[in-house]
Amino acid sequence: MASTSTTEAMPATFEDLDDPLKPATPSEICPLLRISQERGLKLSWPHASDARRSQVGKSISAEPKHPQNTQVDSPQMVHVSSRDVAMHYQFQGSKSGSGRPVLEVPLPWNPISEEVGHEELFDYFRHTASKALPIFGHDASELGNVLIRIALSGKTTLSTAVIQSILAFSALVRHNVHGQAVELKISALKILQSASTSQAMGPTEAAQHVAAGMLLCSFEVHQASCTSGEWTWYLRGVKDVIRASGLDMVRQDADVAMLLDWVYYHDVLARFSMRHRRKDFEGMSLHCPAMAKSRISESPASLSSAPSSVRSEPSKSAPPALVLIELLSNVCDAVSQPTPQTADHKTFLKILDWRIRTTTIPPTPQDTSDTPLILELYQLALLVYINRANPKLQPAARTQQHIDRAFELFPQVRACDRQFPVFVLGCEARGDEQRAAVLDLIARTERGVSSRSFNYVRILLQAVWAQDDLAAGGEIDYLQKISFVISCCRILPTFV
Repeated sequence: MASTSTTEAMPATFEDLDDPLKPATPSEICPLLRISQERGLKLSWPHASDARRSQVGKSISAEPKHPQNTQVDSPQMVHVSSRDVAMHYQFQGSKSGSGRPVLEVPLPWNPISEEVGHEELFDYFRHTASKALPIFGHDASELGNVLIRIALSGKTTLSTAVIQSILAFSALVRHNVHGQAVELKISALKILQSASTSQAMGPTEAAQHVAAGMLLCSFEVHQASCTSGEWTWYLRGVKDVIRASGLDMVRQDADVAMLLDWVYYHDVLARFSMRHRRKDFEGMSLHCPAMAKSRISESPASLSSAPSSVRSEPSKSAPPALVLIELLSNVCDAVSQPTPQTADHKTFLKILDWRIRTTTIPPTPQDTSDTPLILELYQLALLVYINRANPKLQPAARTQQHIDRAFELFPQVRACDRQFPVFVLGCEARGDEQRAAVLDLIARTERGVSSRSFNYVRILLQAVWAQDDLAAGGEIDYLQKISFVISCCRILPTFV
């Protein structure tokens, strides 16, 4: 009977103890052990006076390979996700199946209804939003003034399309993606479509068409998201208009010249992105339930880097800085060679490397304190890219010097709206300190009122860093790595 009463007073589980934090007494532990043994699980509890409350086993990998080397590297944290691991397996060719991971940026929709008067939006474009127009070698605010002059040059259908495009871009920069911005964009598209079939295309009309198309292209580029893939369509249409109207062949005033340079800049950066879009990914389904039926091949084929595609050309009065974009165009052509490198091709690469290293850009009145630093970053990015794509072109030590110089410049730059050097040089970040420097530069840039989104650059860099970490020091083919992560994007990214 005494034994029975003891069993009835005994707690059945640890939760039944009066104070779970109070060390259990032997009389409490023994019955619990007896119950646990009946269930097939052995428990133990250290004594209150036992200083060794836990014990960590030795890791096999932590054992030194050489007895004389007693120094053990400190453990490193690797920030990767299941998507990064899936990308790693597929990149290494160890995972079969037609699905692939996808890199995408959600649509930054603003649910608040922001209705702003057209006059106010027009004024906002002139003073603020025009600074967000992606152009190289020219002042973005001056490009905004050019677009305003083109929009007000006559009361025609195409001039109305330019005005609506200006208002749409201004609304987007002011309040992100919201109802009014989308409605203005659709209105501009409808007007542009009707004008394309009902109006003769002279130089003035062609300039208006190009201005409206590039504004719509900039609309898509500004907030890069999973729905922004239409920028390639607008760029294709603009190039077709320039070719059909002969706008690049007529006498060019300053306004038309700036338009042509604007298109040229976007076209070269588009060819860089297309260079890294893998053809074998086009027919593969996206490994994302919401996008399972989508295809990255929806992008127009005319933007490929094939020689038969229509290419834009810079104006006859292009600014000196645009020579860097010309060099990037030559680099894209040189890197895209599918055949084994001949002696002539290797010589061309060395000449191209020399041209990049020796190019000097004279200052202009509209330069800011950041301009020479950004131009140097662009040159360094070109040098790193061409030498990574052709490892035997220059000694690896020289390429590392370019990388070290870039990371010296990053903290000195207040903001860098040019996304190409941030991406190419950011891919070289190996440690946390360098990666933090890249992300800090992106954050400083995005704090600007008229800054474009770095969404895709950020997720691409994080994907590249994850692949470098998962490779565990192994060699990764540079071009294959860049092409793989870009091909995983929901839309074709642009690095303007």
